[in-house]
Amino acid sequence: MTERAFDGLIIDLDGVVYTGALPIEGAAEGISSAREDGLKILFMTNNAAKKPADVVAHLESVGVAATPDEVLTSSQVAAAYVVSELGDDIEQGRVLAVGGPGVSYALNEVGVSPMLPSQIASDGPSQPFVAVVQGYGPELRVTDLHEAGLAVNAGALWVATNTDATLPTPRGMVPGNGALVAAVAHGTGATPVVVGKPQPFAYEMALKRLGLPAERVLAIGDRLDTDIDGAIAANVPAALVLTGSTRPRTRRPGLLKTSPP
Repeated sequence: MTERAFDGLIIDLDGVVYTGALPIEGAAEGISSAREDGLKILFMTNNAAKKPADVVAHLESVGVAATPDEVLTSSQVAAAYVVSELGDDIEQGRVLAVGGPGVSYALNEVGVSPMLPSQIASDGPSQPFVAVVQGYGPELRVTDLHEAGLAVNAGALWVATNTDATLPTPRGMVPGNGALVAAVAHGTGATPVVVGKPQPFAYEMALKRLGLPAERVLAIGDRLDTDIDGAIAANVPAALVLTGSTRPRTRRPGLLKTSPP
C-alpha cells in the first residue's frame, strides 16, 4: 500500500469550494474523496462575515458535508489574537466589532462581549475601546468605518481580520475587506495588525486545530498573496487552483504545482 503524501487539508472557500451560491465544479467530489481516504479537513477562510455554523450551511448547500469545528474564520483568528495580546486589559474597556455577524460571534466565543457601531450613543461610548476588530460585512455602513476610525484615533488596538483587496462573486470581483481597511487607514494614518491569511498566526491556529505538523498538511487556495504565500511562509505545502481570484494570466512561475515539494 502506497503511503499518502498528506494527512490533512487546509481548504480555502471563496473561489475554491464555491463562488457565492454557486459550487466550484469537482470541489465537493474531491473533498468527499479526501475524507474517504482518512484526511482531516479544515476549511479556513479570510471571509470574516459569517459564523462557522453559517459557513457549514453554505457548504452543505453546494454538496459539502462539514461541522463547525472544521471551520476557521479570520474573525476567530482575530478574536484569539485580541485575547492573546490584551489578556486582562480587555476588562478595562470595550472591544468594537466592525463587520458582519461573524466578527461579534467570534469575540463572544472567546469570552469577550463586543459592542457594535450601531450600539454607540451619539456622544460616544461610555467606556473607551481597548480594541477594534474589523472584518468584512456586506451590510457595513460608512458610519461603522467612522466609529472604527474614532476608536483607532483614541488609541485602541486595531486588528484587521484580513486585507484581501477583492472578493469573488458570480458577477466578478468586488472590493473586499482590504479596501474597507484601507479607508480607515487613510482616514487615521494608522496601520492595523492583520491576522488572517497570509499571517503566521492564522496557520498556527489551523495546524493546532488539525493536530498535525506543517509538512503533513496541504493548503489549497485560489489567491497567491494570501493562501499560497501564507502557506509557504508557514512551511505548509500549498496547491493553487485557478477557479477564483487567480487566473492563468496572473500566475507566478513555480506556483501552479504543489510548493514546497
